[in-house]
Amino acid sequence: MVSLKWAAAAAVAAATVTVASAAPGNKGVNFAGYFPSEDVSMQARVDLDIKAMMDAGTNWAAARRVYTQGKNSEDEEDGAGLAKIQDWSTRFNQAGLQRSEPAAIAGREFWGDWDFANRHLLAVLDGRNSRKYGLYRTGAWARTNAARKEMVEKLTKYTFVPLQVGWELLLTLTDYAKKEEEAPEHWDEAWAYYAGSLEKGSGNGFSAYALAEKRAKNFGTMAAGRSSVNRRILRAMNDGKRQVRAKSAGAGLLKSAKCIRALLLVPSIQGCLRYSYRVSSTTATSRLPKEAAEAWAFCAAVLPALARANAGAAQRVRQQVFLSGVKRPNWPIVRAAFGASTLNKMGIRCADVGSLNVESPKAAHPVCKDGKLTNSLAGTNFC
Repeated sequence: MVSLKWAAAAAVAAATVTVASAAPGNKGVNFAGYFPSEDVSMQARVDLDIKAMMDAGTNWAAARRVYTQGKNSEDEEDGAGLAKIQDWSTRFNQAGLQRSEPAAIAGREFWGDWDFANRHLLAVLDGRNSRKYGLYRTGAWARTNAARKEMVEKLTKYTFVPLQVGWELLLTLTDYAKKEEEAPEHWDEAWAYYAGSLEKGSGNGFSAYALAEKRAKNFGTMAAGRSSVNRRILRAMNDGKRQVRAKSAGAGLLKSAKCIRALLLVPSIQGCLRYSYRVSSTTATSRLPKEAAEAWAFCAAVLPALARANAGAAQRVRQQVFLSGVKRPNWPIVRAAFGASTLNKMGIRCADVGSLNVESPKAAHPVCKDGKLTNSLAGTNFC
């Protein structure tokens, strides 16, 4: 059980990095259903930085300081100092193992920059125009405080966090192959970043885990009261935790990693679909800047993977949801981009995404019918 001392400190996003005993991420302490085999409590506290960036509101300089300098978590991977969310993207500017990370490679192919996530978020925080990432200085919707706040939150949670989770998976697989002792810790860190220290398992937290719980209700992808995505990621994490300590479980560990990589995409696909539909159809025009930003942020998170499966579909989605003026998406175009053939090439089954009809029957978005999953790098068929 998490101590009251820890709960109080976490609730106010304390600026110090002192961790109470029995804190989320401590060895053997349950957080969101996972019991780490190593102490990753410092990594789990990065969600407090995400919360601090959100709490900064329109104080863009304050949010930028947290993003570039860190606040609540130590960077144990590099040995000292505060963890910086910015590093989760800028590390890919340097040649090395990191450029073997599939999500980073796909992002570089689509956006043209290794640090695409960093460039996008800095454009938002600085209120700058970017033909790639959004017109945050002059765009009628993009320049609004409502839109920029959504972009800060959603980019951090759903582009940066999956990148960091993928990096930890890659480090685990690499260290396992070399018989390095750090492999189990890197595996635990993947969950620490995905769930975060405040997450109790219901979607109450401030990292990527929470989105899967929200979107599962909209798309009918719940399983026994929880998101099917989160249940399967947790199962894959637990399988991998056992495999990483076995001497002959490399094939199983790789399958668990491929399963997780695919499932990480699903909530953002659901978000892309949901908010594209809402912006296309809402009569509440006062909400358009906020919800258009959500559509762009969620779609931006999956465009690189979508482009690898269907480059034309990715460009069509981008044209529909790019955050600039006041153009509303053409919902049938976005909906069609995530059909069975494309999803299956991304390593995702139709049932993984579900149907927006559960929330919005007029969306005309039934569950598609699968062909064959053909992605060798990620796939829910590996789960």
